[in-house]
Amino acid sequence: MDEQTEAILVANDSFYRALSLADFNAMQRLWLPSPDAVCLHPGWPALHGWEAIRESWKSIFKNQGPLHVWASEAQVRIYNQTAEVTCLENIDTGQVAGAGIIQTRATNVFRLAEGQWKLLEHHAVPLPPGSARQVPERFSPN
Repeated sequence: MDEQTEAILVANDSFYRALSLADFNAMQRLWLPSPDAVCLHPGWPALHGWEAIRESWKSIFKNQGPLHVWASEAQVRIYNQTAEVTCLENIDTGQVAGAGIIQTRATNVFRLAEGQWKLLEHHAVPLPPGSARQVPERFSPN
């Protein structure tokens, strides 16, 4: 794996670590504060612009708190200063809904800004019924 791909995967893992820990400051550092930013949380309408996305994370972290979420099956595509990571999101809902592990399909788009890969877009949608994959080992957010 080349250095650039590794840096993108580290940024992607950092996103899921911030989400797992409900760490707003870490989440804020990961995103490119751009009006072009887009976020599609599962079951939500698309949010456009960093201001709306920032407020959504504040609300999610306040109401939900920490939640174990980790990526698996990550694939990276690099297009100059932009990179796309597609992955499965594994979400342990046991502490919230008692449902166990659910999975969503995510696409995370990163932009290279000032030498760092920053999140520009996050799109997550539930997997169709019956298409869940074997759940990999849990990611430890610590």
